[in-house]
Amino acid sequence: MDKIKSKSATLVFFIIWFIYIAFFSFIITVIRETGYLNFEPLFITSHINSLFQGGELVKNFFLSYPLITNVLSYPFSIFSPEDAPFFASVFYMSLFATTVVTVVGKEKNNVIKGLLFLYFLFSPVTIYAATSGTSVYAFLILYFLIFYYLFNYIKKFTTYHITILSIILSLAVFLDYRILWLLILLLLYAFVFSIFGIKGLRSANIIIKYVKITQHHSLRRKLRGRLVSMVFIIGFFPITTLLLYLFINYLMGNDFFYFYDSLDTRWNGNSFLSLLETDTLAGLNNRTVNDFSFIHIVIYLLPIYLFELITHYKKGLKVFILVLAPILLHLLVRDSIVDYMSLSYYSILIACGLASMATTTETFFNLKKLSYIFYACLFVGSIYGEYLYLKNSSFTSEQIYYKSVVEQEQNPVLLEYKKAGEFLASNTPENSVVLSDRSILYPIIAYNNKNNFFISNSSAEFEKAIYYPDNHCDYIIVTNKKSPYHFLDKVATNFNFKKNNGFSTYSIRSKVVYHSDTFSIVKVVN
Repeated sequence: MDKIKSKSATLVFFIIWFIYIAFFSFIITVIRETGYLNFEPLFITSHINSLFQGGELVKNFFLSYPLITNVLSYPFSIFSPEDAPFFASVFYMSLFATTVVTVVGKEKNNVIKGLLFLYFLFSPVTIYAATSGTSVYAFLILYFLIFYYLFNYIKKFTTYHITILSIILSLAVFLDYRILWLLILLLLYAFVFSIFGIKGLRSANIIIKYVKITQHHSLRRKLRGRLVSMVFIIGFFPITTLLLYLFINYLMGNDFFYFYDSLDTRWNGNSFLSLLETDTLAGLNNRTVNDFSFIHIVIYLLPIYLFELITHYKKGLKVFILVLAPILLHLLVRDSIVDYMSLSYYSILIACGLASMATTTETFFNLKKLSYIFYACLFVGSIYGEYLYLKNSSFTSEQIYYKSVVEQEQNPVLLEYKKAGEFLASNTPENSVVLSDRSILYPIIAYNNKNNFFISNSSAEFEKAIYYPDNHCDYIIVTNKKSPYHFLDKVATNFNFKKNNGFSTYSIRSKVVYHSDTFSIVKVVN
């Protein structure tokens, strides 16, 4: 009988997973057919296309951040590098949603399981994470796993859950190492957990428990032992991973944060300029997050989190963990620019609420029908709130996604990059060497799978090609003066320097073969 139930549960799991994959794949097909493009998936594709170029595989591998998103996309590049980010987001987000629905179904019942299944199917945040080709799905999954194992730990206080938590936190190094601020917060949590983990103390009040522990030598020794071992286990994997990553950074670039700080490591490395404003520097709103000023946009994502917080107000430890989410969120976004905050951070509230729901067996209501109605209203409210969030978001990727998918308005800057990339791929000889500042012009590289060789900014060849392009490259891509990135373009800056100091900008024979408002493609004539 148990074997039959197990096979049935496995079958249901794969059916739900297939439905999610099919649904999200259909959405991706539709939105990409209508012209959806975005910077981050183009960056991932450009990184895949240039990974094995230049003979510096290890360096090229680490020259991407968040590294996890790129690694998860690599297996799907066997189909198409351009499709890889989208295949990855659909696959992993569908697997995540299926797992959560299955776990909640075990803890509660099939009706709530069905409601949650529909929530994931129509949630704007889920759809965005699964179909945008961005790294949001990786952040959402990481946050969920962190809180899932914290909530499970307070059920039985076993070392197993803390060990898994430590391993999960080590992955944060390759997603956003600032998430490791959580380790400092967990020192306090470890102390509280150690007190509650000591058996034989009947009181539920932490102060009374602590007083009783201090009155017995054996209990004090047990508390110290639990606390030290817990701190060691939680910190071992993430700190070791961080130190190893910093060592690799220093080994490659003589800087402990070489890969993180390098402009060509991230799709928005030049983040103090707008990627969408090609003719002005005035489109920026430098509102610094030095308090909870971001709450006006986060409030749209709060329904599930607030529901879990309110319904568990009598459970001190659970509330204690739930409060951790907004504290960590504030640590992540403090002193940052409001307009650059995204679901990569805000989704921690949704993930925390879902993790709480997945680890709770009982329902808040005694009457089942009332419970079902309330959960249905909760999920509908969450879906509407998430829609309002995307509509009002000022973050580049989310803004592009909403305008492209909902308003059917394609971004002219991305279309410009696409035209140039396709021109370069189809109108240049095979294996042509191209010189460009990849930290700015990576979208063009995304459309060149095998045709051209792009010189990496971090390679020794790049420095040579800048000064002697006729000996080291066949084509040069430079930004024009209308581009806000013109003064950051290393190639254009070098040519301007030559011109201003009496050298001919093109002392080499050259010919402009493609021109747009923001950049030009120049052919080197030997």
